[in-house]
Amino acid sequence: MSDQGEMAKKSCREKLPTCYSDTIMTTATSTPQTNKVQQAEVAFVQLMADASRRGFYGTAGLTLSIQDGRIQHIRVAVERMIK
Repeated sequence: MSDQGEMAKKSCREKLPTCYSDTIMTTATSTPQTNKVQQAEVAFVQLMADASRRGFYGTAGLTLSIQDGRIQHIRVAVERMIK
C-alpha cells in the first residue's frame, strides 16, 4: 500500500479510536463477507489517498450496496473539476 494510503488509514484510527475497520479486523474470521469488508476498506483508503492530493478539486464517493446485512457491491466514483 502507498504511504498516503497508510497515512489515511492511520488518520482514521487517530480520529476514531473505535473505527469500524478496527472492530471488524479484530473479531472477524476469514469469510466471504470479511473479504468484502476488507475490499471496502482498501477502496476507501485508496480513495482518500487519491482525493487528498494537492491540486485535486471535485467529489469522491464510495457506495456500498447491501442486501440482508451483507455487502454485495462496492462502487467507487471520482469526479474531477478543472479549475
